[in-house]
Amino acid sequence: MTLTSQAGPFVQSSAPPGVINLGLGQPSPRLLPIAALGHAAAAQLHPDNDPLVLQYGTARGYPQFRDSLAAFLTAEYVQEISPDELMVTAGTSSALTFVSETFATPGATVIAEDPTYFLAHDIFASAGLQVRGVPTDAGGLDVDALEQLLAQSDTPTPAFVYCIPAFQNPTGVSLTPARAARLVELAERHDFIIVADEPYVALRYALPDSDDHADQAGSLTRYDRGRGRVLSLGSFSKLLAPGLRLGWAHGAPALIERLMAHGAVRSGGCLNPVVANIVHHTIDSGFLAAHVEHLREVLGARCHTLSQALHERIPSAAFIAPRGGYFCWIDLGEGIDTHALLERATDLRFIPGSRCAIGRDLSQCARLSFSFYEPHELVEGVDRLAELVAAELRHA
Repeated sequence: MTLTSQAGPFVQSSAPPGVINLGLGQPSPRLLPIAALGHAAAAQLHPDNDPLVLQYGTARGYPQFRDSLAAFLTAEYVQEISPDELMVTAGTSSALTFVSETFATPGATVIAEDPTYFLAHDIFASAGLQVRGVPTDAGGLDVDALEQLLAQSDTPTPAFVYCIPAFQNPTGVSLTPARAARLVELAERHDFIIVADEPYVALRYALPDSDDHADQAGSLTRYDRGRGRVLSLGSFSKLLAPGLRLGWAHGAPALIERLMAHGAVRSGGCLNPVVANIVHHTIDSGFLAAHVEHLREVLGARCHTLSQALHERIPSAAFIAPRGGYFCWIDLGEGIDTHALLERATDLRFIPGSRCAIGRDLSQCARLSFSFYEPHELVEGVDRLAELVAAELRHA
């Protein structure tokens, strides 16, 4: 069987021939719309167009792009988004760095979900921030546990709470509406902001037996209600292509103004004006909306296939079938250490649970991504995982 592979000078993470890398949280090559982006670039960078698009750009991003982005997000989030609430970023990783340097000082405390996006740890560490974890469950971040942590005398007021409310990385769960409302209330009461990492909001999938989208998770900003407590970070990495390095910050104008005051923005202006200009064409032409719908169809089918394969081939594994996003979080049970399992694997890769943990023991868990491989490859990947687990249990 020929597997989807990825190698060469352009990529950060590889998928060597013969290896199924379920750790890859990125779109497969066939989902990267190079032809459409080439057409958009040719249209926007035509010699007869305004050459000032190549100048230092206005810090927030030029108004026409923000108008189009606001209209797109209004439809996807099912809430009214104002262009004045938006700022162009160079993607979520860059935006998290700017947020960490703008809304916190070295030594400050950040509270994050446990488990969380494993590379966020490195961003916070680079900014000199201390991270404390709050557990998640099927309803997302445990707001009761957060409230208890905040009430402890040795807990400093966090600079911000970092969470992934919609189809969380790595667990795939979404924050319930009741918890979302309480989270914003806690932010108001204890005077902190919430940094909502939201690249997956639009990637909601239909249930196999339904024509309706499975989950209208929406953005956490809908619960802010003018309080200025939620700063949402969005990205085109999951909607178009990671290599664009383009995203947006969305929040109350006062929060956006603070982010715009970062020294790098004041020096260089808009963080990615040329790519924003190209992506603008994909929005106004209708391509982006159609492409996102295509992603929902393709990724939804892959998500369903992975869930079914896990049920059939590793029935002892506990997991919540994802309703959106890129990831499935599995618990393989006592006696299984997924880090040790990964070290013994020769033709399979994944993210062990310990990599995503802050303070919890998640060594028996693993994050599997279904975004990169075709359905039959996902089944093969689960087969390989099932063999590893069976061999481990035999020798236990």
